[in-house]
Amino acid sequence: MNPCCLEAIWGNALFTMHANLPIKKILIGINITDLSRLAFYTGLTQAAAYGAETWVLHVAEPIRAFDFAKKRYVETKETIERLEEGVQARLDELWSDGGLESVDRRKVHLLVRGAGKASQEIVDTAIAKEVDLIVIGAGTGPTAEIVVRNAPCSVLSIRPPRD
Repeated sequence: MNPCCLEAIWGNALFTMHANLPIKKILIGINITDLSRLAFYTGLTQAAAYGAETWVLHVAEPIRAFDFAKKRYVETKETIERLEEGVQARLDELWSDGGLESVDRRKVHLLVRGAGKASQEIVDTAIAKEVDLIVIGAGTGPTAEIVVRNAPCSVLSIRPPRD
């Protein structure tokens, strides 16, 4: 193997990333689909290879409840907390199923957003966390395309496996 490159085989795909890229922070966008599972595993594999700090971001549809006192819809803290618990449980399943023991879990952080468009939340989070790489599933409709066009960093777009 070329010492300046990292090669990884995932499923039937071989991908190479140059070891001299300054990847210290990774953002993985997930939406709890099979393609997101591939993005999750690929992102964490890259995180282990680079020793990168990693954020796993799940964006849900806006979570609102009607507040009769305020006479308007408001996001509820309890609803977001329940969503975070569900996403964390799913991540724990992926972790145990995926053989990701080499990844330092202290460097992996879960973020759940309950408002806004997924593409904008991903780009905004990438900017706020100053990430070097975004990993996202390519089958997320227009989300992946918008992220690729607007991201402040490189984007690794994971495609569905070919049958």
